[in-house]
Amino acid sequence: MALTGCAGGAVTSGTAVAPPAAKHPRDILVSGMITQATADRVLGELEAFDGPAVTIRLDSPGGDVSAALQIHERLRSGGWGVVTSVADESRCMSACTLIFAAGDDRVAGPRARFQFHAPRYVGRVPLPGPIVDLIEAVTRRGIANTYAAVAPDFARHLAEPGVDALNSRRGLALSGAQLAERGDGFVTGIERPVALGPPIAVAEADTVNRRPSPAPP
Repeated sequence: MALTGCAGGAVTSGTAVAPPAAKHPRDILVSGMITQATADRVLGELEAFDGPAVTIRLDSPGGDVSAALQIHERLRSGGWGVVTSVADESRCMSACTLIFAAGDDRVAGPRARFQFHAPRYVGRVPLPGPIVDLIEAVTRRGIANTYAAVAPDFARHLAEPGVDALNSRRGLALSGAQLAERGDGFVTGIERPVALGPPIAVAEADTVNRRPSPAPP
């Protein structure tokens, strides 16, 4: 089973520079649709890394919530200093925002695009409506708790009447500048454009969910 809100797309996970020595900071790029394959590759890179700090650079329309949460939990529990970053004019939507939330520092370009909205069940096996509703409700609660753990004021804003983003398919779209201006902690800083070397792709990723998992739009 999967929960998502995005159509298909390519997935690439890689490093933004050549693999560094083990004790150096690490840059990891996550782009395209987030799948279980994305989680497997990112977790594999983190497993082999024992340096002091990790930067996760994001550009994704979202995807599998369960895969995103696996990455989030590993980043939060790994003992590294974690920076999550969405460059100017890049996007971090739906499940991607769960990975973004894992950063100790969460930075975004002023024109970076974020979207927060209700998860949607897209499993291959049709299920009765009440079961789908239950799965989506449990997933929605997990997403809200993830936001609340790092930016409680922002999580409360998402639940306000008239916003209620996690109960809406359309949800709430905000730029990096708008999130920073809110001052409620989801974006902790604005990142100005910088020149980076081309990322080195780790591998192509399949787009098939191999086990029951939830994901936002």
